[in-house]
Amino acid sequence: MCGLFGAWGASQQLDTTAALEALKSRGPDDQGEFHDPCGLKLLHTRLAIQDLSPLGHQPMQAIDQGPVLVFNGEIYNQHKLRRELEAAGYNFYSGSDTEVLLHGFRHWKQDLWHRLEGIFAVACWEPHDKRLTLARDRFGVKPLLWKREPQGLAFASELSALMASGCCSKEALNPKAIESYLLWGSVAAPNTIVDGVQVFPAGHWASCQLGGSWRLQRFSPQQPPAQRSDLNLSRATEQTRLALQEAVQRQSIGDRPVGLFLSGGLDSGLLAAELRRQQQGAIHSASVGFEGLPGAVDETDLAAETAQALGLTHQRLSIGPKQLEESFDDFLEAIDQPSIDGFNSHLVTQSARDQGMVVTFSGLGADELFGGYSHMHPGPLEGQLQARRLKLHGVSSQSRHALEQTRSSGLTSDLSLSQCSELELRGYLHDTLLRDSDAVTMAQGLELRVPFLDSELVDLALSIPAELHRAEGPKTLLRRLATNQLPDAVLNAPKRGFNLALAPWLLQHPRFNPKRIWSLLQKQPLQLSRRSFWGSWILLRLSGRFTPYWRYVVLAEWLAQC
Repeated sequence: MCGLFGAWGASQQLDTTAALEALKSRGPDDQGEFHDPCGLKLLHTRLAIQDLSPLGHQPMQAIDQGPVLVFNGEIYNQHKLRRELEAAGYNFYSGSDTEVLLHGFRHWKQDLWHRLEGIFAVACWEPHDKRLTLARDRFGVKPLLWKREPQGLAFASELSALMASGCCSKEALNPKAIESYLLWGSVAAPNTIVDGVQVFPAGHWASCQLGGSWRLQRFSPQQPPAQRSDLNLSRATEQTRLALQEAVQRQSIGDRPVGLFLSGGLDSGLLAAELRRQQQGAIHSASVGFEGLPGAVDETDLAAETAQALGLTHQRLSIGPKQLEESFDDFLEAIDQPSIDGFNSHLVTQSARDQGMVVTFSGLGADELFGGYSHMHPGPLEGQLQARRLKLHGVSSQSRHALEQTRSSGLTSDLSLSQCSELELRGYLHDTLLRDSDAVTMAQGLELRVPFLDSELVDLALSIPAELHRAEGPKTLLRRLATNQLPDAVLNAPKRGFNLALAPWLLQHPRFNPKRIWSLLQKQPLQLSRRSFWGSWILLRLSGRFTPYWRYVVLAEWLAQC
């Protein structure tokens, strides 16, 4: 995993030194620059995973002064593609997947992207044709932001790098982004919180030749796979088992050992069991527990049972008010854009890095694909949308309707289970879980892998009829797979989620006094509902429901950062 930045045209006057510094945490092992006389610049910081030698240095250019490439991510089928390219006459000098992308782009051009199994954000420059291509993986696991103007282009892995370069600023906020944040607790793509900067769409590539216009095209499947009629419960379970096994095997590549975040639940436990089945030796895992935070959901006992049963090297990080306070400013700096989520992932990442982890598995995607959320059931679209709205959001009906219409575009008013999954994949997973997880892990030099978002496993899950997914209750197929692999306590535990229970901390710490938070928000050019803000504070005091108020706290504190 790495960080990348590029500028083209009038944007060449940007402060690239500051941009590189902003990306340093994403790539602590190496950095590099490429400058083309036409005004294009490519910058890269490297976290070495596949081929730790200098041969994996980026930007990487073909030896004949051909294409130049910068890349953030991992290509899990790089060895298969490498063999195909070698058969076509290409010679390789490194073991890195970057070189596979470089030769693959030269050989297949834009037909490369749909061949890739992995997570990636890529920029490729063709010096002879003066053409730039950008591409991003199917589900948007790896971030890519761009700012297009008539006089130039700038793009990067993080908003922080674009702001550091001088091409954008917190002083120019995007009102639509603020509304989506108030509604859902995160900024919805394609907007970012900064005006003019957009999220490059997942599953697309775009190319532009000097003096021309951008061509943007989807390479990932636009429609979900057809529902299969050839499956019964037994066959669906077995095919899920094989697909998960292959996903974990594909994603266990690289020259660094793979650990995992162990929540104590079903999804991470299944990954741990499969990783243990495939590998010998130490497998590190990390979980977060709580002390002095009444109401917090602590599943570390379950995580410890799983770790003991599978022979993992396990570490529990204990979190109390003191640890929350010590970590909060680092969290604000790491998340890149305000979000109500991610603080929990930031804390568990600290524990993982303490163990020396550089690569870790996460169970993200399992709930979305296998019906793990309580609101995911076939039925009216309105019910699914309502389940994701935050209380007291203060967004007008007209704006809310427009935001939800964008998120649910192409879906019917009466959703199938696979359409419920699609809504979660493009909404909560893409805009909140994946973005926040990437930001907080990369801020600490940790690569996150998500085997449940393996394309073959995703396509299988979406093709399995709803009655099989729900035959024995929520997540029937995963629960059947876990039988005889995980402790009974884990199998029988209800889904509870990862709840930090921040209410006592927010109520007691003077930093979060509502008068102070409201004062910080009033310093910004924001149109916020006073009634919604104070209603959120009252809700926190009366019921302990902290999420609506936490939304304002994170927004105010993030905007107040220098």
